[in-house]
Amino acid sequence: MYYPYFRGKQFDLLALTSLLENDYLSSQIIPIIEPVKNSNTLKKCINLFQKEDHPFYLIQNPQAGDFLTEEGLLYLNSLPLDKAVIIEQPIETLSEESQLFVINNATPALQSDWQENQAKVLIPKEFRLLKKVKGKKIISQDPFTRLPKSSFYQECSDEFFSDIHLTFQKSGFVGFSDFSIDSRIYYEHSYPSRILSLHLVYFENDHLRIHHFLSSEELPTQKDKFFELMKEVEEWKNVLCGDHVTLGLELLFEAISKDKFPGMGVMRKAAVMHHMELMSRYLDR
Repeated sequence: MYYPYFRGKQFDLLALTSLLENDYLSSQIIPIIEPVKNSNTLKKCINLFQKEDHPFYLIQNPQAGDFLTEEGLLYLNSLPLDKAVIIEQPIETLSEESQLFVINNATPALQSDWQENQAKVLIPKEFRLLKKVKGKKIISQDPFTRLPKSSFYQECSDEFFSDIHLTFQKSGFVGFSDFSIDSRIYYEHSYPSRILSLHLVYFENDHLRIHHFLSSEELPTQKDKFFELMKEVEEWKNVLCGDHVTLGLELLFEAISKDKFPGMGVMRKAAVMHHMELMSRYLDR
């Protein structure tokens, strides 16, 4: 099972919603959503997952955003769905049951008594934690290389992304997790860049790689830069997804056909959709 972790950003939620509406999200993909904005997008996403009976987890104690109030936390706790908790204190002191524990900080996890634990645990690959924690473990990794400027990706435009989907079961885990085309570090806004970037994963011999598509800096408009970048995506299309173009890439090619720049948010949505659809194809084959 694959448990991708999303921090509830608007276009990530829109990506999940679109895939689910089109029946392109494998039942073996169980998203973990840490809600940040109390938005209609979040509510629509939750409602659709419940309507389609597709499993997911909602973090009950998000670490940033609109729900960091007593009222917000009570609202999250009132929702009738599978719940996940980021461990901030020893688990035996928690008053509410959780179906999934998330370890971000080693200290409270190491202070916890795990002998009676029945919940799944999202856990980084850290030896002392793996030795201490009991229960069904999901390995969490952070494979995306986040660089402060898009131009820095010119130094390594194509790189290995992950092979944890090949090894997690042999290592005794019940699932694997990552942050898709994002990193563990939470941020609200990215800095404006004179270079457009699009990060797309692809399979090579069952190993997942990622290509960083970049525009040049000199072109006058975002639209010009997008069209230049998409020329390279077109050349890579068969490598990225074979004969069957993913829904995410279709979204971008549709913008080209309409002579439009879709915006950075839609580019991110498309990249997340592309990743999740490729993983769905792989897991369901």
